[in-house]
Amino acid sequence: MSISGMFPIAGPPSTAAASSGIDVLPLEYINIDPSSGFSKLEPDAMGYEVAHNAGTGVTTFTMDALDPGNAKYSFTGTGAEYPRSSKLLVDSAGTTMTTADSFIMNVRLSLYDNTVPANADLRMGVGLCLDPTATTTGAFDGYGVTLRTVSGSRKGGIVKMDSSSGSMSTMSAAGNTVVFGQIVRSARKNPIVLAYGETSGQMPSNSYVDSTSTVELAATTNWSLWVAVTIATTSGTINASETFAVKMDYQIVRLS
Repeated sequence: MSISGMFPIAGPPSTAAASSGIDVLPLEYINIDPSSGFSKLEPDAMGYEVAHNAGTGVTTFTMDALDPGNAKYSFTGTGAEYPRSSKLLVDSAGTTMTTADSFIMNVRLSLYDNTVPANADLRMGVGLCLDPTATTTGAFDGYGVTLRTVSGSRKGGIVKMDSSSGSMSTMSAAGNTVVFGQIVRSARKNPIVLAYGETSGQMPSNSYVDSTSTVELAATTNWSLWVAVTIATTSGTINASETFAVKMDYQIVRLS
C-alpha cells in the first residue's frame, strides 16, 4: 500500500470551520443626518435647526439666540437641558444595539468649517445613551465624543454622564482636521471612551484623552444615538442664526 493510502493527505482547512469566532461585521461607516429620522428635544431656551447636505455628509447647525449661558446647558452640570437629537442606535445592518451587546462604537468628526458663534464656547458631541430625553445628567446614562469650536480652533474630547454629574475632558492640541473617538462597551459596562485628533494626516502630540467607568447600566436596554450642542458651564452668548458645520459618522464593530 502506498504511503498516501495509509496516511491520507489533508486538504486545505475548511473555510466554514475557520470562520467560527468573533463576528466583527458589518463595518461600514454610517453618516449621521439629524434632519431625518431623529427626534429633537429642546428642554429650555437653547436650541438649533439643522440642514444636511447628502452629497458631502455635512450637517449645518443654525443656532437660536441665547443670552446668557447657564450651567444647565453644559455637559458637565447636574442638569441636562441642552438641545439634542436622537434615535435608536443601530449597526449598518439596521440591528438595534442594547446593553447586552459588547461592541466598539467608532465616531469620526470631520469637514468642520471655521465659522462658529463668536461669543460662545460650544461643545457639540456624538455618542450613545439610555435616556435621550433626560433633563438630569445622572438619568442620561451616556458617553460621547466631543468637538470644541471656540475661536475657530478645533479640539476633540470625551464626555461621560452616568452618575449624578457629567465629566468632560478636552485635548490640549488645537487645529485638528479630524477627530476620532471610540466608545468601548462590554455588556452593561464601559471599559473606555477615547478621542484623538489628526492634522494633515498626522496625530499631533498631546492630542488624545480617555476615561473609564465602572457604572453598571440597566440590562438588555436599547441604546440611543445622540447628537447634542452645549456651551461652557456658565459663559457665552449666541446670536440668532449663527452657525457651525460638521460631518458626523459612526461605525459599530461587534465584539460578541
